[in-house]
Amino acid sequence: SWNRRTRFKGTNIFQELFDEIVLQGIKHHMIGGRVLMTDSIHIKANANKRKFVHHEVELTPKDYVKELDEAVEKDRMKHGKKPL
Repeated sequence: SWNRRTRFKGTNIFQELFDEIVLQGIKHHMIGGRVLMTDSIHIKANANKRKFVHHEVELTPKDYVKELDEAVEKDRMKHGKKPL
């Protein structure tokens, strides 16, 4: 937006707004930290219905989350932090 690029350039107003929105979401129990969503802006689109690659996933969501949790714990130990 114009405001982000020019008017508020060099300020942290957008970070402050974001932080406040997250804090309000936590306060009103709208954010629990159980689910991770990511923005796919850096993933190449594949919108052609006649040309696609089918990938079969071997892991269940539960297995995937377990794998992620193990990676987080390993990284925490590597950096001398206590387990979650």
